[in-house]
Amino acid sequence: MFLKDACYPFVIARKSALVMATNFSAGLLNYFTLFLIARYYALPKFALGIISFAYGFVALFNIIPNMGLPQAHIKRISEGKDIAKCNGTFFSLRLILTLSMILFVTASLMIWKYVLHRGFETSMQENAIYVMLAYFILLALSKNFTLTYRGKMEIALAQFPFFVEAVARMLSTSFFVFMGYDVIWLVYTYVIGGFAFFISSIIFFREPVGKPSREYISSYIKFAIPLSIVSVSFIIMTNIDKVLIQLFWGYDQGADYFSVVRFSRYINNVTVAFGMLLLPAMSAMHAGNKSKEMAETTVKAERYMSMIIMPIVFFMIFFAKPIIYIFLSRQFYTAIPIMQILPFFALLDALERPYQTRLLGMDLPTFARNRMLLMVVINIALNLLLIPRDIKSVGIQLAGLAGTGAAIATVVAYLAGLLYTRIVIYKMDGTGFNVSVAKHLVAALAMGFVTTYLNNFYTLQRWYELAAFSFLAFLVYLAFLILLREFRKEDWNLFMDTINPLKMISYIKDEMRRK
Repeated sequence: MFLKDACYPFVIARKSALVMATNFSAGLLNYFTLFLIARYYALPKFALGIISFAYGFVALFNIIPNMGLPQAHIKRISEGKDIAKCNGTFFSLRLILTLSMILFVTASLMIWKYVLHRGFETSMQENAIYVMLAYFILLALSKNFTLTYRGKMEIALAQFPFFVEAVARMLSTSFFVFMGYDVIWLVYTYVIGGFAFFISSIIFFREPVGKPSREYISSYIKFAIPLSIVSVSFIIMTNIDKVLIQLFWGYDQGADYFSVVRFSRYINNVTVAFGMLLLPAMSAMHAGNKSKEMAETTVKAERYMSMIIMPIVFFMIFFAKPIIYIFLSRQFYTAIPIMQILPFFALLDALERPYQTRLLGMDLPTFARNRMLLMVVINIALNLLLIPRDIKSVGIQLAGLAGTGAAIATVVAYLAGLLYTRIVIYKMDGTGFNVSVAKHLVAALAMGFVTTYLNNFYTLQRWYELAAFSFLAFLVYLAFLILLREFRKEDWNLFMDTINPLKMISYIKDEMRRK
């Protein structure tokens, strides 16, 4: 039943709106957490540098429990497979891989210290890694349940823990910052958030968990193997830059990059969550041999993702300085060039995501693997060329762009991934460039130039001033969309139905009651 409903456009729109609303709320709380550290902690860049390094280091090993299995679980559930066997198979495989992650992190630290006889810049770095490992363990266990919710298209249940985690981390960070606790306690806020995530993800779980079967294990692994390369490559690509910046530049540059990444990843989280939402619908359509409907849904999804993400990205780029001043502080003005480049990757990913999801829905994970391999090779190569000043051991002078170089590497890699997927789709069914995207780009650029001109007459210094200006920017963007005949009556009706608070509350209540 949920698969049938999921194909209904208003239902998909409402679930998408819920994803965006919860991500927006959680994002605001995470920004407030970042703001507290940046403005009120005694050593903000040192603290954020420690957090960035520990998170990036452990996240490199988080590839192990995420080797294509989450997508396999969502797909098999959405295809109507026995949910008890699906859960038993998925939970068992994830538990084994999570234990493997613990062993690999511990072994790597032992080898680094006792075999290679290398150390850390401070003892707090090593302690922070162990604390962050506990957070990733909790996250892996919790997502076993939220991924099951996503497979059943129960988006309210899947999104709720992310909001709870953000609240818990914000409250604990507030306490530790204002009480003047040591930096390591700011890392412990991730563990506190992880516990909150775990409790809130399991509290509504009522699904059966059966014994894993050989047939289901084989089915999961067959789908996951190509995607495991995707997962490995993605996690390496999104964390190697933090480690390299810390290695070649230290805490200050690491804090600059980490702070802007949090802003940009927040937008990207909406895209990723939307892709998770779209995958079950695509899988259901593919199972029903509705190839034409899949193609139409993909183009519509791209149009709406572009319409929503485009103005957000360009507003961040045009107003990088006031955003950094208001949400962080003047100490982070060195991060302005990063803010003016890095958000582009979120837009490129939003434009690619519907087509990648379509390929996964068609049981073609090899294309996702090829795309990610291309991206990770480009990303790592550019990171090594653009981040360091030089490699003294071989006497090579490099670009020395630090976080700006990492931002360029990320954007170029995502552009290559977008081009690859679109070429594959074009060869498959002739789907070409979506003219709507060009109209959104024109409207977003016009919005940026108009609001930048108006900003010459008024300096933004408070969050409510930035909020008012962002609303003005939205009106300008909407006006240009209407002039370009890109925003129509049916779009208005869809958005109004989607954000109808009574319908949204009713949907959330029904899902929480498991109707």
